[in-house]
Parts: sequence; C-alpha cells; structure tokens
Amino acid sequence: MNDLTFRVYAVKTKLKKAIMKQRIISMLVGLTMMMGASAQGTERIDREEILTLYGNAEKTDSLYNFWNTYVQVHPKDEVAWHNLFEVSEKMVSSRIHTTKDWKGCEEYRKQLNVVGRMEKAIPGTYTFYYSAYEGSYLPEEEEKLAKKNNMTTLYMHHDAYADSAIATLPSNAMAGDYERWILHLIPKCDTVRINQLLTRYYESGQYPEETLQYHFNELQGMETGGVYCGAHEGDIIGKLILQRVLGVHQDKILYDENASMDPEYVKAVFEHIGISFDKAWYWQGYENQIEKQRAIMRYIFDHSKRPVYLSAHNMQGYVLGYGLPDELKACLYNEGLTIRYSTKPYDNMAVKRCNIEQRYRLEYLRMPFHPKMKDTQLFSFSADAYAMNYMRLLHDQLPYYKKHNRERYQWLHDIFTDIIERLEKENYDVDEFKGYLK
Repeated sequence: MNDLTFRVYAVKTKLKKAIMKQRIISMLVGLTMMMGASAQGTERIDREEILTLYGNAEKTDSLYNFWNTYVQVHPKDEVAWHNLFEVSEKMVSSRIHTTKDWKGCEEYRKQLNVVGRMEKAIPGTYTFYYSAYEGSYLPEEEEKLAKKNNMTTLYMHHDAYADSAIATLPSNAMAGDYERWILHLIPKCDTVRINQLLTRYYESGQYPEETLQYHFNELQGMETGGVYCGAHEGDIIGKLILQRVLGVHQDKILYDENASMDPEYVKAVFEHIGISFDKAWYWQGYENQIEKQRAIMRYIFDHSKRPVYLSAHNMQGYVLGYGLPDELKACLYNEGLTIRYSTKPYDNMAVKRCNIEQRYRLEYLRMPFHPKMKDTQLFSFSADAYAMNYMRLLHDQLPYYKKHNRERYQWLHDIFTDIIERLEKENYDVDEFKGYLK
C-alpha cells in the first residue's frame, strides 16, 4: 500500500468511525428523549416547533424517526401519534412544495401510512378522527369505491371524520383544535355546534384577552347593523365569541371571505344582509377563485343597504392574500381600526376621532394584567402586534389634537408612551413609534 493509498484509507476509516459515532450519539439522544417523554408524559408538538421544520429536511426526518419509533414502543399514546402525524404531514407538504408532484406525494403519504396504522392502534379516538380528517384518509377498499363514485364517498368520510372529532373533542383541547372545527362549521352554518365550541373555547381561557378586546373595538367603531367582512376565520372567531358567548354587538353581520366558496354560506349571509342571492349568478363562470371572491365582495359593496367595513390591519389578507383591486380601494375610507366602503366622499377623520374619543376602549393598552400564554392558535396575532396596530392606525390624529384639544392629545400621547415602554422592555425596535410622538 503506497503512502497516498494509505492516507486515503485512513481518511475513509476515520470518516466511517465518525459517522458510526454520530449514529450512536443520535440513537442515544433519541433513547434519552424517548425515556424522558415516557417519564414526564408526552407533550404535543406545538405550532412554533412545526414552523421550525420548514426547509429543514434533516430535522424533520429525525423527528419523524423518533416519533415513529416511539409509537411502536407506546402504541396507545395518542399524543405521540398526533406528533408523528404532524411531522409526517410536514414531510408530505415539503415534497409537494419541492416536486409539485401531487400524485407522487399522495403515494408517499400512503407509504408512510401513519393514519392507517393509527386506525389499528387507537381507533375511535379524537386523535385518529382529527388525523383522518386532516390527512383525507380512506381505507384502501373504500378509496377504490370513492374513485368510482366521483369522490362522493371521500367527501362523506371527510365530514364524518370531522363530526366524530368534534364529538370526541377532549376537555383539555388546545386553542387550535377549537379553531379548526369552528373553521369547518362556519360554511355549514351549523349554529348549534359553533356556539358550543365557542363557549368551550372561551371558557378554556385560551383565547387571549387583548385579542378579544381588539375585536371588540373593531365592532365598537361600526354603525349599528353594519356588515364586517373578514379575510379569514382569524378575523371572525373573536367576534363570534363576543356575539354568541358574551352577547355584545349582536347587531353586526359577519362575513367570512374564506368560507365564500360554499354557496349555502354565501346565500345565508346575503339573506342576513338583506340582499338577493341568485344561484345562476354565483355559479357563472369565473376564471379562478380570486375572481369569484372579488365578485362576491363587489356584490356586497354594491347591494348592501347597510354600511360595510373591512379590517384596517388585514387589508392584504382579502381575496386570498392578494388584496382588493384598485377600483375598490378608491372607495375605502379609514375610520380607525376599520375601513368603510363608500362611493361618496365624507369626513372619515371626524369619524375616526369620534371612535377614539367615544367608542374605543383603549385603557387596557396601558398595562397587561396577566402572564403571556403559550400560543397554540391556528390564527394568532400577538398582543404586541395589536398594540402596534393602534399606534399605526391612530397616530395621524395626534397633530390635530395637539392643535385643537391638548387634553385629548396628552391622553393619547400617554397611551402610546406606555405601549412603547412595554415594547422596549421586550426588545422591539420602536424608532418608528417614537417618531409618532415628535
């Protein structure tokens, strides 16, 4: 063996030993995690941890292997199965994003067969029904039948899994569980079950107080009987809690744009608003979902006799995140936390000042009185981000108050100062907000 060959051999041997050492360490770490999880009680993977898996195939594969081994050792552990399912779905969605091969990725999901294995291990549980719903699961024989019946069987199973999940929703359900099923039920106009879930969600204490207060102030700034158009359920759920659990602002009509692809939902909303619904109009040919949603929004704007509002903080969220077309934006007037549609110009700044002075309840912004909760919501917007919204949307009135109402100026200035001090303590960049006070 010459010197060069020997050196190559030595490097290869060293590399093999390093790889073997790494594998042993990984195995020991995995065993340690497994023992720890078993001893302390398994914890669900939270939203933040799932977000860290984006673009990190190595971490995703490692986490999958860990939970896949764990359920083999603990086959009745629902939380472990839930974690395995969430990670496996992340693996599938990553492949879809990379390859754009939907059929191939569906085959990959079937190879993993997480829900199929779950059905044998923990049938009849909330975790199985949730996973079967989210994974659009069908046993092999029924899948063949579904294809023959133009997918009718698949959709029936999809709803059946949701119904079973809602019926078995545990008492310690997380915020995201409540939101997922409320999201499912809104387009079905299932008032009874929506109200039950809203009540349970509110009473669980998991809906953030600051978020609920922000939703309250959005509705508080609207005229009686106004129509509120939300981009998605994140704009709607808090307001539903206010209306149906706490019994306030029940005169306001809520439209969830994310549910607009269900004609029965749109029909129900139109009837509530007091405008006609024409099935032929709804089903006429549109190029895509964006065009249909824009047509529905235009119809509401044009035909509603009630004032129509949008959320000022979520303007880009409308029509699938592309925003509204320019011709509609030209008729939108900011009134504070909300934007009102009007074809006739009016003094919207006077309305904004009325909201600030008489309608909005802003004192809660000066000091939070409870600790931060772990965020398990599907639709979350932090208390700090909402506080920033207030400053961005209301600061344009400070110059007016400074000139015409010093007492009101000092009051609003002090609220902003308290918010900025809180944000500074949490290490936010507050230069933008300090600029409002100059």
